Amino acid sequence: MPEPRAPARPRAGRGQACAKEVTYMSSITTAARRSAVALVALLLAVAAAIASAPSSASAASPAPAQDDPPLVDNDFPVTREGAYGDNRFTVFRPSDPAAVGEPMPVLAFGNGACAHTDNSEVTQALTFLASKGIVVVDTGSADGSDNGVPSGQPIPSLLTDAITWAEQEQNRADSPLYQQLDLSKVATAGHSCGGLEALIAAQDDRVSATVALNSGLFADGSYGYSRDELQRLHAPVMFLDGGPSDIAYENSQANYELVSVPAVLGTQPDAGHVGFITGYQMTEGMTVVVSFLDMVLNGNQTARDYILDPSGLASQAPWSVSSKNF
Repeated sequence: MPEPRAPARPRAGRGQACAKEVTYMSSITTAARRSAVALVALLLAVAAAIASAPSSASAASPAPAQDDPPLVDNDFPVTREGAYGDNRFTVFRPSDPAAVGEPMPVLAFGNGACAHTDNSEVTQALTFLASKGIVVVDTGSADGSDNGVPSGQPIPSLLTDAITWAEQEQNRADSPLYQQLDLSKVATAGHSCGGLEALIAAQDDRVSATVALNSGLFADGSYGYSRDELQRLHAPVMFLDGGPSDIAYENSQANYELVSVPAVLGTQPDAGHVGFITGYQMTEGMTVVVSFLDMVLNGNQTARDYILDPSGLASQAPWSVSSKNF
């Protein structure tokens, strides 16, 4: 008799194999679907970011803000008149303040020789400043009459009083300057002895800029003020001198070196001691003053380039210009 065969192991049926294959394929399909969903979400996020971002051209080169025209471009008719209620001062202002189109800065000015009665020497220069849209309050009576203030020695409080007068006019309803001044933009300036007044008055918290024309504090403290006063300055200052023939040349140069605030030193060797006030250099000197004030008080970029850039004032012979701390 033939020997009995061991029963064959049952082989997996086709149905079982198909079930496993379906399960395997299903897991692949689910993973693929999840990956696809994640990829689509990523692409959508990238597209949204691109759509909301500025173009590469605009991001790399943003359009510069439009700069206001510099003050030196103005040419307003000027009125010279005695200060209302105070014959210690003469006012130089645009005849029609409203025509300026914006509140005007204020400049308190001290005369050469600390002349506190007669300001005829500076009339032309200060008229130039006012024609550019600056209200100038100068020491001295408008008609040169006695105003009770002695001349020949610095009285810095005159310049701070001039600022106070401007504040009062800003709020006097009948004043031509009523609500026409920007009292956040106040400067002091002066020529020679008047420059000493300007440097000391600049310690007032209301002052935001100072110009010393052919001036500077003396090493020996002459006129009652030592160079230690320079460390009390808190706002930008400009020193302008007329070169070695200017009697204030050494003081101007030394004062520039000593100050710690932002400062500009400009030298025009043809101007001597009075060229910026009464000489052939008056227009260029007052143009520099206006540009400095425009740069500091208004932040005007054109004025800043003219004062600080090597292609500006420094490129105009025979000027030499230094600056620091800007």
